[in-house]
Amino acid sequence: MSTVNSFRLFACLLLVLLGAARLVPAQCLDPLPSNCDQPFEAFDVQTNQPVQSFCVGRPVRIVITCPGRAGVDRNALYYQFVPGARTSAPCTGYSSRTATFTPTQPGPVTVAENAQAGAGTGTIFLRVYEVFATTKPTFQVEACAPGFVRVNVTDQAYDAYSIRINDGAVQPVSKGAGPQVYAVGSTTGKIVVKGFYASGGLCVGADSTTYATLAAPPTPVIRHLALSGTSLQLQLDALPTGYRYELQQADAASPGGYRSLPQAVFSGTGATLSPVAGPECYRVAIRDVCQSAALPVSPPVCALFLAATSTNGQNELTFGGTGASYSLRRNGQVLATLPAGSTRYTDAAVTCGVQYCYQLEALSGPAVARTTVVSNEACVTTTPSPVRPVPQLVASFTPANQVQLTATVPGLPAGGRVRYLRSTATGTPTEIGLTGRRSLRDSTQRFTPEAVACYQAQFVDDCGNTSALSAPFCPVLLTAKAADLESSSVQLSWSELRGPDPAVQYTVQLVDANGAVLSQPAANATGQAFLDQAPPPDRQVLRYRIAATSPGLSQPSYSNIAVVAREMKVVLPTAFTPNGDGLNDVLEVKGRFLSTFTFTVVDRNGQQVFRGTDRTQTWNGRVGNEQPVPGAYVWRFEATDETGKRVVQHGTITLLR
Repeated sequence: MSTVNSFRLFACLLLVLLGAARLVPAQCLDPLPSNCDQPFEAFDVQTNQPVQSFCVGRPVRIVITCPGRAGVDRNALYYQFVPGARTSAPCTGYSSRTATFTPTQPGPVTVAENAQAGAGTGTIFLRVYEVFATTKPTFQVEACAPGFVRVNVTDQAYDAYSIRINDGAVQPVSKGAGPQVYAVGSTTGKIVVKGFYASGGLCVGADSTTYATLAAPPTPVIRHLALSGTSLQLQLDALPTGYRYELQQADAASPGGYRSLPQAVFSGTGATLSPVAGPECYRVAIRDVCQSAALPVSPPVCALFLAATSTNGQNELTFGGTGASYSLRRNGQVLATLPAGSTRYTDAAVTCGVQYCYQLEALSGPAVARTTVVSNEACVTTTPSPVRPVPQLVASFTPANQVQLTATVPGLPAGGRVRYLRSTATGTPTEIGLTGRRSLRDSTQRFTPEAVACYQAQFVDDCGNTSALSAPFCPVLLTAKAADLESSSVQLSWSELRGPDPAVQYTVQLVDANGAVLSQPAANATGQAFLDQAPPPDRQVLRYRIAATSPGLSQPSYSNIAVVAREMKVVLPTAFTPNGDGLNDVLEVKGRFLSTFTFTVVDRNGQQVFRGTDRTQTWNGRVGNEQPVPGAYVWRFEATDETGKRVVQHGTITLLR
């Protein structure tokens, strides 16, 4: 060792001793030559590039590059690598000539160099370098719909980051950028994330992982949608892992016509939305963490809102919707099935003062995407109408001469009941029926032309409230009798119709036993009598009735049927001459109203020689092929007329030649 270095070493030892005596460590540092910016430089061993900072685990080599120190003996260089940032170098401890250093921990490190010149003056220099860690950056990868992944670099150690997917371009990522969505070209692949320091030079941390995108989701379907109070309940299909549902409500002012409802709460395959105010339309969209725009949405489904009101003792239900069919429940029991297009239902089978709760269930959509929509529960207490309508009554005789009553309740074709009453000229009205039907036959009253009866009706709603009585309605009473001995003309007379309209016209009708009109001998008569001078000559029984009409009647009111039964007559000669001269050659039955009968002739021995049953059958006097035998014969005629009366006549006839 040279004298100068020995002296320097001695001086350093002295300073160390003095410093130790004062608890101050001894430090050594020489000034740089004037033409040197730095006493030495550090080079990365792997790349041989000069570096201004070190990386944990990456070796560096110390090299003198300053021209002012070109003469330093490279074989006389000693180094110390001291943790921390020092302002002066240690004076002792230089025993290693290794110029290569591999940092093991981050933070500042001081590189101290002791150059011991063999023939010149020795020097001590130092430089402080920052050591950066190269730990693997932390990040998360989340799978999305085919074509996308989401990467979130959660690491905070580096100043900046990059991401590379498969063999794609390197994409920078800012520190703290949060989750970022990236397009991928395959369903599986590799993602590499690197971290960089702003002044870390070659210090880079890297890590990688694989990814797999989600399977394409099916089109969602709202299977069940129900209103419950102010909440909306939904049932959906199970989703593949990685997806979630988003509930949307129709809104014309929103982009795409729908807006998201973040307040909807999903649990498994169910969802709840609260509060809801009315019958809105909804759909569900499938979402992933990438918020992919091309994911499917369900067909829209509209909530079913049911409203219930009560009037006139009936409950009126109204609703909207586009269901293929509806099932209406009352108090939990099926009340009715309604077809598509229905918007209302009237429940007349209710009791006044009783509360009823209704709920409507609709089915919509095709079988593979069928949705059940359940309405809110609507409860209502049945109440009567404040004003009960007065029935409009028509009384009319049937062909059996019984009075048929028909009541029309304005505005109420059904529901409630009608009380029917009968009164006579001397008595008070008597109830003859209380029924929900709008017609009633008075089968308790036996018809007699002298008993003039009038009728009234009263409406009774389902709450027991009654209307006023209708005006009395007295149907026409008709009488008919033969106007002459032969009944070749008939005199008719009838009573006045008493009803809601005084402007009444009368039509005389001739009818058969079933009430079918055969002819109208008089039409639009204003009086109350008529003489039929030309009744049908071929009808023994004449049946007449009056059809009364007026603008105030909803239908004609018919009178009773008045019958004129004309007498059946038989005319036979006292003798006939079957001699072929064309005069009285045969015996024939003559008379009127002869339709079917039995006519027999017997000889003096009591033997039947002829029998006939209609007027076309005549007797020529022969018995078989025998010639007519002159003499007296006995005949007998038997028949039953149209009234059921049995007619029997007999006599004698003489056969002459």
